[in-house]
Amino acid sequence: MRLPLRHPPLRRDAVLRRCRHLELLAEAARGLPLGPAAEALVEARGRGRHGNALQWHFGLDAHDSVPVPDWEGRIEIKLISVWQRADGRLKCDRIKVCEASVNPWAKLANVLFVFADRLSRVVLGHRFFHLAGPSRTQLERAWGLDPHFDRPALMIESRDRAEGMSPAYYLAAWWLAQEGLLPPDPVELGYRFDPSWWRSVRAEHRGRDPLVTLARTEHGQLTPCPRCRGRLRVDLDRVFEHGWAPAIHTMPHGEACALRGHVVIDPRRLPEPACATDQEQFEGVEGRTSAARLWRLADRVPEPEDHAH
Repeated sequence: MRLPLRHPPLRRDAVLRRCRHLELLAEAARGLPLGPAAEALVEARGRGRHGNALQWHFGLDAHDSVPVPDWEGRIEIKLISVWQRADGRLKCDRIKVCEASVNPWAKLANVLFVFADRLSRVVLGHRFFHLAGPSRTQLERAWGLDPHFDRPALMIESRDRAEGMSPAYYLAAWWLAQEGLLPPDPVELGYRFDPSWWRSVRAEHRGRDPLVTLARTEHGQLTPCPRCRGRLRVDLDRVFEHGWAPAIHTMPHGEACALRGHVVIDPRRLPEPACATDQEQFEGVEGRTSAARLWRLADRVPEPEDHAH
């Protein structure tokens, strides 16, 4: 159910906020697998666990829905899950901004959008956004639009949850493309995503996500499983044509592979990691990073003396 906006726009450009430290972290996040941190942060499980994992990698405490921007109260950090369309262009769902009780204009004044592939959970890139000029005036038009019959870029939607109705502000997915935050042309990185297949596999395996495996052979119907002594039966031609394909784990299989769905992906579609080794990236994508080997991006990116605020 869509509801009218609760917070009127300020009708003036937001003050530009920047931080060189955050810029360096965002640049270093390219190729970062978010899965290991999302799995390790027990207190941050749920739909937003990968966003919390990104915040943890940036040196922040894992949190969600706080009323002030994430970074020093100055810049909001938004993780956007994206996937490829059939034509190679990137697509995403609508983006949650904040709870309906929080001022969305303050949250959107200065934003770091980080884009991660939906299937592999690897960071593909980022964009900074400042609510000013034509971008501001276009977004502010949502204040005067009907949430049902018009096409507002910003809206309140309320969803039924166990604890009751939960209204929140959302940005329309098309707004990212309109603002040039998503590339308009086809890209070679990332993967297609089949939500119906994903849901069915999760339902079949007690709500657990399928395990992702990188293809290690280029021909045939079998590829080795990196987690145990077994093999995965998969259509490798489909993997290298479309980027991924469902797989069936053959016997024997270890404890980590039992009672799980499986998918094999083409490793050539992963971005080159900026601050990790290829091995660390591959282990992270495949869920093979142990708690003892979990590393934090903020520990590898030196904090500059001048944050250029």
